[in-house]
Amino acid sequence: MEGSPLRQLSVLFRYLRGEKPSVLLLAVLVPLGVGLQLVAPQMLRRFIDHTLSRSPSGVLLAVAAWYLLAAFGLLLVTIGSDAVGTRLAWRATNRLRSDLVAHCLRRPSRFYQRHPPGELVDRVDGDVTRLAAVMSALVLEVLAQILLVVGILAALLLLDWRLALLFAPFAAGTLLLLRRLVGRAMPFVAARQASAAELLGFLEERLAGAEDLRTNGAVAHTLRLLETRESDLYRRARHAAQVSVRWPATVQGLSTLSVVLALVVSVWLHGRGQLSTGTAFACLSYAMLLRRPLLAVTTRFHELEVAAVSVQRLQEVLRQGDDVVHTGTRHLPDGPLGARLDHVSFSYDPGEPVLRDVSFRLCPGERLGIVGRTGSGKSTVVRLLFGLHHPVSGAVTVGGRDVAALDTRALRGRVALVTQEVQIIHATLRDNLTFFDPSVDDRRVCAALEEAGLTDWWRTLPNGLDTVLGAGARGMSAGQEQLLSLARVFLRDPAVVLMDEPTARLDPHTERLLMPAMERLLEGRTAVVVQHRPHALRTVDRILVLDAGTVVEHGEQSALAADPTSHFHELLRVG
Repeated sequence: MEGSPLRQLSVLFRYLRGEKPSVLLLAVLVPLGVGLQLVAPQMLRRFIDHTLSRSPSGVLLAVAAWYLLAAFGLLLVTIGSDAVGTRLAWRATNRLRSDLVAHCLRRPSRFYQRHPPGELVDRVDGDVTRLAAVMSALVLEVLAQILLVVGILAALLLLDWRLALLFAPFAAGTLLLLRRLVGRAMPFVAARQASAAELLGFLEERLAGAEDLRTNGAVAHTLRLLETRESDLYRRARHAAQVSVRWPATVQGLSTLSVVLALVVSVWLHGRGQLSTGTAFACLSYAMLLRRPLLAVTTRFHELEVAAVSVQRLQEVLRQGDDVVHTGTRHLPDGPLGARLDHVSFSYDPGEPVLRDVSFRLCPGERLGIVGRTGSGKSTVVRLLFGLHHPVSGAVTVGGRDVAALDTRALRGRVALVTQEVQIIHATLRDNLTFFDPSVDDRRVCAALEEAGLTDWWRTLPNGLDTVLGAGARGMSAGQEQLLSLARVFLRDPAVVLMDEPTARLDPHTERLLMPAMERLLEGRTAVVVQHRPHALRTVDRILVLDAGTVVEHGEQSALAADPTSHFHELLRVG
């Protein structure tokens, strides 16, 4: 079956590579546990028959001792199997989780537009956690319980072939019914988990914007939307539960009928003298024991359906590799670097061009300022130069080499990007600058902070460079966060600096405090600076004015500023 849970879960087997010792240990423990369960009714049969036949007490004590030894052994085997299986499942799914996170980190911004953070968290953490729980159950129970069913039928066959003939149709019928039912709940489970992911995405978005919602009176509306999504999740979860409960109920009825028949047949055979009391009791014990694996298999197969849906959702994420930015292997030359766009056109979505035939050339050490209305394509130019996207047509080059042919690490090592949104990691100040690179010594870190104008600030921190920043730790103002982003660039000492509206979220006073650090950063480096405030571009060499993705003006900054007919002059005039 193409959509069966086992077929879906088969993709997880590759994550069991490297776990051969644990798999081999389970291959011993699981059959051993099944064997010990099968032994218990045999010991009880012997004890009862020896008691009724008035065997010596030594024989009874020996049988009782063996029974207790088997019970204790089963306890140890169960504990060991649980421990090994759980460890194996978590190690395998942790590798899956690492692959998912690495895959997501390599996706471009378009990927995160399709998948909000709340949804991705539910897939990477929620779905993988469900897989970890089910994988341990899969190893420990599904195969073990099926083996137990076979063992019980074999034991009954040894006791009396008529008993085995009685139970075999029930066991086979249950497994055949399970095969017909399995997979039917998957669409309902998928709908439930999709609804849960949507709810998490909604909560993440609304909680992140809680201040705006509160100050603008949208709390009541948000709660109404939350109630709608919760009702949708409840409805889908109820439908999934209604479909899933049919299996255990059916198996419960069949197994109860089999126990009643076993009791009737055992009493009838015992009354005819064809079955000893101990054998009849063992038969009834096996009948009761047979219920457990059949119920467990049906329950676990329902959980496997849930896990199979999780695998489908994770594969949807992993298959989205068509929008990844492929990189080459070339490196940039040493020394100062220039940059160039040559007749570049670009669109995020087919038929909706963002840039149309944009061209400019920057010599090493030259600075270009880009202005234009919102949506004119300013930020896209920076993203193309940084290698986040590649043009639909035309060429983007840095240091005379096509960005698409450059190795990503080589490009990012020589080209730095500063944006208006600064991500402060929940880590120490040192780690926020070095990004956990232990090879960077503290002298370089302190020098970068000094260049950014943060010396006085970081020296007041309670633990200096070891002070923890970020959520739940020490907070920072918007200006301090932006200066910290400049310190990161100072630490890297790139040849090209790209700035995408670095002062957009700063007030004029804070912006004036930031400008000296920006000037020190751009000194002697090739730079492209996108600004929504034209007056902040008075120190660049040239200006590029974009409108609707096309170049409407390009020239020397001083000449355009002095020309009353230029677009840039008008932008300066209106502020």
